[in-house]
Amino acid sequence: MNTNLIKQFFILFLFLFFAINASAQGEAYCKEYEKECQNAKAFFAEHKSTLEHAAKTCALPAEFLFAIVAPELTQFSYLSNKIETYSLKVFYVQNGTAYSDFSIGVFQMKPSFIEAMENYINADANLKHTYKKFLFKEPNERQARVERVERLGTVEWQIEYLALFCTIVNHKFANTAFANEEDKLRFYANAYNSGFHKTEQQIKEIAQKALFPHFSRQKFRYSDIVVWFYQK
Repeated sequence: MNTNLIKQFFILFLFLFFAINASAQGEAYCKEYEKECQNAKAFFAEHKSTLEHAAKTCALPAEFLFAIVAPELTQFSYLSNKIETYSLKVFYVQNGTAYSDFSIGVFQMKPSFIEAMENYINADANLKHTYKKFLFKEPNERQARVERVERLGTVEWQIEYLALFCTIVNHKFANTAFANEEDKLRFYANAYNSGFHKTEQQIKEIAQKALFPHFSRQKFRYSDIVVWFYQK
């Protein structure tokens, strides 16, 4: 058999193997957290029009945006959110992220994540003009921190920030090639879960690690869960 043909068959085999394994991981997660996954789907149905509107700003489907944060929705706890939001109102508002930087809201966003996005768009003249509503005149002042926490407490602002995140990834990794839409979704999901400040290589490397949920004994790959939601 032709050597090139053997290589092509081998690459196809690996692709199918990892695709099947990834699908199984996502399926296993949603069996483990069946009720939570159903709640996440219900969230999408309830907020679909808002997601669709936000998705237009970053030229991606609403389903793509939702899938990125679907795993976070399955782990959302109202009680923990209240406690962590209170901590931000007391410690973050007074002294910044060095004193408190909890993930809050339905998509589990940290103030440091919001500040990082502000810094990114503030450094680019075009982005700064287009997305000026996200910026503060005095970003390091107490009032800006108060407003960030207030924004993070609403679904509408979290959706806006999700779309802004996708815009930033579009911009920062404009030259990154993706094999298909699923490959692109995995990259965006891992950038969301691990940090868009990382390099392309770092984001791709972390994709192979099963680290989610953070406090659970059984871990899954974040992007496998994301793809499962995207395909359903």
